[in-house]
Amino acid sequence: MIVGRPNVGKSTLFNRLAGKRRALTHDLPGMTRDRLREVVSLDDGRRYELTDTGGLEYGETPMSAFAGEIKAQAEKALAEADFILFVVDGAAGVLTEDRDIAQQLRGEASKTALVVNKIDRKDAESAVNEFWELGFERLVPISAEHGTGTDDLIDLISEVVPPEAEEEPEEDPNAPVHVAIIGRPNVGKSSLLNRLTNEERSVVSPISGTTRDAIDEEITRNGRRYIIIDTAGIRRKGKTTDEAEKLAVISARKAIERCDIALVMIDATDGVTAQDATVAGYAEDAGKAAMLLVNKWDAAQHEPDDAKKFEEHVRFKMKFLSYAPLEFVSAKTGRRVEKVFPKIDSIIASYRKRFKTSELNQILERAVQAHNPPVVRGKPRRFYYATQLKAGPPTIALFSNSDEPLHFSYRRYLENQFREAFGLEGVPVHFVIRARKGMKRDRPPR
Repeated sequence: MIVGRPNVGKSTLFNRLAGKRRALTHDLPGMTRDRLREVVSLDDGRRYELTDTGGLEYGETPMSAFAGEIKAQAEKALAEADFILFVVDGAAGVLTEDRDIAQQLRGEASKTALVVNKIDRKDAESAVNEFWELGFERLVPISAEHGTGTDDLIDLISEVVPPEAEEEPEEDPNAPVHVAIIGRPNVGKSSLLNRLTNEERSVVSPISGTTRDAIDEEITRNGRRYIIIDTAGIRRKGKTTDEAEKLAVISARKAIERCDIALVMIDATDGVTAQDATVAGYAEDAGKAAMLLVNKWDAAQHEPDDAKKFEEHVRFKMKFLSYAPLEFVSAKTGRRVEKVFPKIDSIIASYRKRFKTSELNQILERAVQAHNPPVVRGKPRRFYYATQLKAGPPTIALFSNSDEPLHFSYRRYLENQFREAFGLEGVPVHFVIRARKGMKRDRPPR
């Protein structure tokens, strides 16, 4: 949306971006009173809604009799906006009203770009630097009337409009959830499949490697469809010698790629092994939701705090899956297996969810205020904007002054901030770092 004091060229910019003379323009302040909306298409077909607002007036003697109503309309639009173009008059310099509006927008700074208009006027271009005092990280000098600099502004807008191709259609409520049961050999994967489907679908044997193919079984529970995929046990590469077994492992890896959620099985009688962590890592690498199932817990007697100690050990070995819930089950007897489906439903709801851009930016701003990101090549890293690219898993673009990868510890910190804010249990959060294309103007030396 476009905001600013009266007569700075908001409607001219609106018409320029919309590619049509939609808004009335005149030197007389207050020409725009109601909010104007136009759906604008970018060159690649992506679309966004552009909103023009009336001029924001402050002080005791507003120029327009409708100043109060115009301001109320603009404030309502601000609350709904995903991105704000704050327009100022480069020829007039920084005025008190600009500072008042800047103060109002301070809480929305992460999603605001300062647009210095009318730089084609005499001495305006040289005065652009003084607008840095308003405190916004993004500053774009333009002439809305003649189109100078508007390509840069469109580039900036294009970076915060989610790619059309990555937007997903509404989820088919009848589409089944693909659930892969994974683990090293002989941890009870086939027994769990049989328990979940209530039939002897897979051959169960103490001989490791009994399952060779990935077996799909479709079931319906409480009106929801699931495709349960039993996979071959995944061994370490050095332990896989038989050609058929190698193909079985490849099949298991492909099954992980096509699932929505992986049930990572661990044998309680063996404890947590390095291979358990390797198998779990395949699910994380594929960006899948995950749940940890400790099987055969009833095979031995346990002290009251044994389960807590075992979980702590699992968490230590699989720190990368700290977000995955853990359940102790017995695939053989069915103990606590009934908890699996409700947990899958809860996890998948988060895995496929889309979030409001405004919410993402609020979380990002709070996270950065609490803990600044590490410097990049001796310069502070800044984040300007966040938007969701896709779901399954939630993938968020972070627009920064650098496209250098995030330090792993800060990435994990941001993942936890977003996961905690949205309650994303069992769901990985992915980030895509995007540097702004030439939008950053270096601040003048002080």
